[in-house]
Amino acid sequence: MGGRRAVLLAAAVLLALAGPAQARPLAAGEATEFIEELGNRAVAMLSDTDTTQRHKTRQFRQLLRQDFALKGIARFTLGRYWRRANAKQRSRYLFLFEDYVVNSYAARFGSYGGETFTIVDERINDRGRAMVSTRINRKGGKPVVVQWHVHERDSRIKIVDVVIEGISMSMTQRSDFAAAIRSAGGDLDAFLDTLADKARKSAAE
Repeated sequence: MGGRRAVLLAAAVLLALAGPAQARPLAAGEATEFIEELGNRAVAMLSDTDTTQRHKTRQFRQLLRQDFALKGIARFTLGRYWRRANAKQRSRYLFLFEDYVVNSYAARFGSYGGETFTIVDERINDRGRAMVSTRINRKGGKPVVVQWHVHERDSRIKIVDVVIEGISMSMTQRSDFAAAIRSAGGDLDAFLDTLADKARKSAAE
């Protein structure tokens, strides 16, 4: 009986992460248009030499909030520890996760070297969710294949995962967080303190 309950619980968690069942299936070309527009905005932001780092960070935060299923990604990356967390810990974690992602990636803006991107193809599964494959073109380097997993969430098209050269960013972050929580002896508050410290250090770089 316990095993059956565990299976049902796992199914419930997956459904919660997947978003509302009534989400509209994406039509052909919608995800491609979405990723192309997002990529153009990102390249324009990174290429703007007249914009300060602080302003670029604010733009990046807005982009994340608007175009990524940030809360769902955050819950997924915390894994089974999300169920263990109380309301206060969950609220603090969601706040810190956004700061951690924003500051970690914003710290790399200075290394942008004029890379561009090309849409390769789009695939839509039988649930109406899309995967858009792109190629990041680097000057003097091998292109990097990036796949964007996209579906409609809360009446908006959202990115739910980014896969770079076959490596899922959500899965990688989930593994890193699980290791950090284990290192903290399973203490979620200690892990959150560490996450806050990492976010502060990234912002200072």
